[in-house]
Amino acid sequence: MTSAKELDYTIHHLCIYDKDPRNHMWPYLKWHHGITGYFTGDTFHIADEGHADYTFLGCGGRAFQIQLEAPPYQFKYEQDWYAKFGNGYNHICWIVNDARKAYEQLQADGATVMQEFQPFPTYDGFVMADPEGRWIEIMEYTHDTFRVQEFTNQPAGECGLRMIGFVEIVNDLQAMSEWYQKALDLRVLNSFQNGSTGSIHLVDKYYDERERNTLMVLSTARNEEEKAALANTGPFISAILYDAKDLDRAFEDGKWAGMEIVSAPEEDELTGRRVARLREPSGNLIELCEAAVS
Repeated sequence: MTSAKELDYTIHHLCIYDKDPRNHMWPYLKWHHGITGYFTGDTFHIADEGHADYTFLGCGGRAFQIQLEAPPYQFKYEQDWYAKFGNGYNHICWIVNDARKAYEQLQADGATVMQEFQPFPTYDGFVMADPEGRWIEIMEYTHDTFRVQEFTNQPAGECGLRMIGFVEIVNDLQAMSEWYQKALDLRVLNSFQNGSTGSIHLVDKYYDERERNTLMVLSTARNEEEKAALANTGPFISAILYDAKDLDRAFEDGKWAGMEIVSAPEEDELTGRRVARLREPSGNLIELCEAAVS
């Protein structure tokens, strides 16, 4: 069987289910983002059960993007999820060099099939759930020219904003870190612990501090809102992660763009870096941290 190391798992995007993505993308666009791909459901990804529209947005960071996806959604299991949870962060997508082999490898490593392997016009793909139930989409580009565009790793705006990854709230921090290292060939970049609170920053094999600094952050629930969400819905994707060279300016820019204030910039007791929190248009959390000095 092909190993995870041979499949070149690469972090690609976070998918947001949103009933009104065409309006909700405007605060992102005002906050230094660009559209890297737009695909209409009339011509793209139609299944017997439904279809979806896709808008991909990126900001500063090279490879990692967000995908706004509109109802009615392609498959019944997606429709069931939206009927239960509504707007929200739904899944993380990873690119591989062979989706069919990844389909076998992930099952052997303990993932659960949510959507079986399928060939589409431009890529092959499937959806799994990790051992704690979060969805993982896997894609292999198969078309000669079709790609969702990447940016150069150039911070955006005067504040130097970059979208660099995502945060997932877990039940068992150490076990899930070990699983992602084994099943997706990730490695630990940083680990923070303060009593029962902790977070682990994981990166794929293509991580580069200057050119491709995408992070997957696993974290324990750190506040009452996260603890309540964990108790009610189980482990979940909690935030899009950004950094900025000028945190205060990026925070003000986000407020001006239409993001809701959650907390102003302050030192994070776990990492020691200054962090601010905003809420994006469909109600999800944004964590904005001060870029490390290099």
